[in-house]
Amino acid sequence: MFSTTTNVTEIKQVEGALEQRDEKYRTILETIPDPVVLFDIECKVEYFNPAFTCVFGWTLDECFGKSMDVFVPEDAWPEIKTMSDKLLAGKSFSGIETRCYSKEGNIIHVSISGAVYRDRERNPRGSAINLRDISEQKNLERQLQQIQKMEAIGTLAGGIAHNFNNLLMGIQGHTALMHLQIGRHHPHVEHLKGIEDHIKSSVKLTKQLLGFARDGKYEVKPTDMNEIIDKSADRFGRIKKEVAIHLKSQTDIWSVEVDQKQIEQVLLNLYVNAWQAMPGGGDLYIQTENVVVDENCKRPYQVEPGKYIQISLTDTGVGMDKAIRERIFDPFFTTKRMDRGAGLGLASVYGIIKNHGGFIDVYSKKDIGTTFKIHLPASEKEPVKEKKVYENVLRGTETILLVDDEDMIIQVGQDMIESLGYEILTAKNGKEAVEIYEKNIEKIDMVILDIIMPVMDGGETYDKLKEINPDIKVLLSSGYGINGQATEILDCGCNGFIQKPFNMKALSKKIRDILDK
Repeated sequence: MFSTTTNVTEIKQVEGALEQRDEKYRTILETIPDPVVLFDIECKVEYFNPAFTCVFGWTLDECFGKSMDVFVPEDAWPEIKTMSDKLLAGKSFSGIETRCYSKEGNIIHVSISGAVYRDRERNPRGSAINLRDISEQKNLERQLQQIQKMEAIGTLAGGIAHNFNNLLMGIQGHTALMHLQIGRHHPHVEHLKGIEDHIKSSVKLTKQLLGFARDGKYEVKPTDMNEIIDKSADRFGRIKKEVAIHLKSQTDIWSVEVDQKQIEQVLLNLYVNAWQAMPGGGDLYIQTENVVVDENCKRPYQVEPGKYIQISLTDTGVGMDKAIRERIFDPFFTTKRMDRGAGLGLASVYGIIKNHGGFIDVYSKKDIGTTFKIHLPASEKEPVKEKKVYENVLRGTETILLVDDEDMIIQVGQDMIESLGYEILTAKNGKEAVEIYEKNIEKIDMVILDIIMPVMDGGETYDKLKEINPDIKVLLSSGYGINGQATEILDCGCNGFIQKPFNMKALSKKIRDILDK
C-alpha cells in the first residue's frame, strides 16, 4: 500500500514538473517577438505564438490541425522544399529568406530558421519554425539599389550630356556667327532661327539628362520657394484651366539654395504629371511648410538631418498601383503614349532633388490620386532677387585667353569672341594656358577656362594661374553643371560660370560682368 502511494505521488510530481516545464516553454514562446510555429510530424499546426497572429493575421483556432499551404506563394515552394528536406534529414537550418502570405493576401518577406523537436525517446515529433519579418530590411535594400542604379545612370547621363553640349556649342556658335554676317531680311534667316529652335529643344533634353546626373546643377542661389511656386502654378493654371489649383503656403518659409530654373522644371514636370492623371480635369493641391528631419527619418534617404522645407503636390487623378509606383523614377519608364512623353520627366525630378541634397516620396492609390512630397534642405541665407537681364549683345576691346581641349570649341569660340570686338589668345590644355599667360600677363585681361581637359584639368590650371596673378579674372565654362569641381573652383575665388552651349548674348553678358567688376 505504501509503495503504491509512493508511485502515485512520484507520478504526480513528474506530471507537475512536466506541466511546469511546458508552461515555462509556452511563456518563452509567447514573449518571443518573432512569429514561431510548431508543426506535428504530418506538418499540421500544433501551436503558434501571438507574434504570428500579429504579423500574419491568423489565429490558432483558425489553423490548429491544418497544413499551411495557403500561407506559401507558389513561386516560394523551392525554398520551402529546401527547408523540408533538411528537416526530414533531421537537420536544422537558419536564415533562409522567402516570402509568405498574410491572411489579407499581402506578401511578407521573412527569414526562416527551424529545427526538429523530439520526444523523450528521441523520436521526431514535429518541427519548430521561427519566421522573422524582414520586410523593412527588404524595403531599405530596394531603396539602396534604386539609389545605386540612379547614380550609375547619372554618371553615364552626365558624360553623354557633356559631350552633346560640346557638339551643340559648335552648332550654336556657327549659327550665331552667321546671324551677324547676314541681314535681317536674308532668305536664310528663318532657317537659322529654325536651327536655333532645334538647339533649344536639344538643350532641354541635355538638361533633363543632367537633371539626374551627378554634378547637374547650373546656378545655385538662395530662393524663396513660395515665390517660385506661386509664379509657376499661376502660369500653369492659366494654360490648363481644367485643373483647379489650390495653394497653401507657409508664411516665413525657410530659404533654400537651389538652381531656380531646375526647380521650376521639377514643378512643371509634376504639374504636367498631375494634369495627365486627370483627363477629365480635377484638383491639384500644393502646400509648403517648414519641417525638421530627424535621425529616424533620414535613414532610408541618406540625407543629413536638420531643417527642410516640404512641398506637397496632391492630385485627384487615376492614381497608381504598387508596380508602377516602384518604377516611376526610372529613366525612360512611362505609362503614356510615346507622343506624350519619353519617360525622362520624373527621372529628372528625382535626380534634380537628390542633387540638391533633398529627397522625394510618392504616395498613390488607384482611382483616388497621387501625392508627391519634396524635401529640400533649408538655408540661413536670404533669398536673392533676380537681376535685370541684358537684352543686347555687349562688346569690348580687352584681350581674352580661351582654354579648351576641343578644336571645335576653340574655333567657334574664337570667332564669337572676336566678333564681340575682343582680342583673343587660345590654348588647348591647362599646361599650355599657364605658359601663354606667363608670357602675356600684362596683355591678358581675362581667361575663359574649360574644366574637363587632359594634361592639366581646369582646377589645377586655375590654381597655377592664381599663383601667377592673385587678381586674375576667370570665367569657367563646361558642358557639365555647376556642381562638384566647378563649385570647388568658384569657392576658391573664380569669378563666374557659363554653361555650354551658350549664345552670343549670354557670353557677352558674362564677359562684361567679370571685366567690369
